[in-house]
Amino acid sequence: MNYPSASFGKLEEYIYLYVVHTNNNPITIQKRMKEERNAQLFRVGPCLFGTSSSIPGWKSEELIPSLSPFLLPEKEILENKSKIIFSLNIQPEKGSNEKDNSQYHQLVEFEWEGATCRISALPGTDSHLISILAPNDTKEYSAYFHSDFATGTLSLHETEADAFVLNNILMMVYAFKTACTDTVLMHASVIKKDGKGYLFLGKSGTGKSTHTRLWLENIPGCELLNDDNPIVHYNKETGETTVYGSPWSGKTPCYKDDSVPAGAFVRLEQAPENIIKKEGAARAFASLLPACSCLKVVEELNNGVIETVKLLAANLPVYHLKCLPDRAAAELSFNTIR
Repeated sequence: MNYPSASFGKLEEYIYLYVVHTNNNPITIQKRMKEERNAQLFRVGPCLFGTSSSIPGWKSEELIPSLSPFLLPEKEILENKSKIIFSLNIQPEKGSNEKDNSQYHQLVEFEWEGATCRISALPGTDSHLISILAPNDTKEYSAYFHSDFATGTLSLHETEADAFVLNNILMMVYAFKTACTDTVLMHASVIKKDGKGYLFLGKSGTGKSTHTRLWLENIPGCELLNDDNPIVHYNKETGETTVYGSPWSGKTPCYKDDSVPAGAFVRLEQAPENIIKKEGAARAFASLLPACSCLKVVEELNNGVIETVKLLAANLPVYHLKCLPDRAAAELSFNTIR
């Protein structure tokens, strides 16, 4: 992929989003727009996030097509009441300056899908660094964030790994910035049926996608809302829990800008027979918490997720399904939780 270099001088016309930072509060939209800095807003769940770039003609959804359903049309931007939780500026590597990362203190390191990710903090500040060594790429990507992940900058390498890195950074930061807003990014597969959303949880390899496929094949009127990373939001004013589709759906291309009231959570476990049981409050909490994406080493974010999970466990039924990968398991769970 070749991105033309661009200067960072004065741009006469561009989409200009005035933003206000107040401690850790989300960024609010102010009514001011122009035309050409390639700024875009995406509405995912109850929140918005933005991307912008100096790269001429840049459109984030062209690099990551799964973002397309969530792109907020320009005519809706000024009318939208949602909050921008973060914005990310994307730069070509050629136009970016080398930075000294030695002063950042590592918070956590983990691996997934052949990639290595480190999240670090700059002591005494609200700045963070996300470093990713992507598969088949010998050089690390660096994304610098300020105001507790409210604004950031990512330099691309002009390789096939760009899409993987940008997509995962957007997903991670979305989880971080929603952690204290009664919203969680969950690892689950979601079926939409009769106006409700049913979330199936479990460790990777447990059979979440298999079980929801059995619903689709054997229970009329079902629809897959998301197969890996739905958004779940609890509204304290109404007491309602809503599950949303997202741009992140694992290996299954299911990227729906749709939402539905949540009906129940079901934790799956492989077993030689099909048995389902409703869980009590403590076990319900213990079933939901591991399914939520969180930066646990940051106490405020971890506590935010814990408080949201408490609300979910107290207000929605949570079931434990020991099951085989068969039709009977799907019918048992459907007849029990509907």
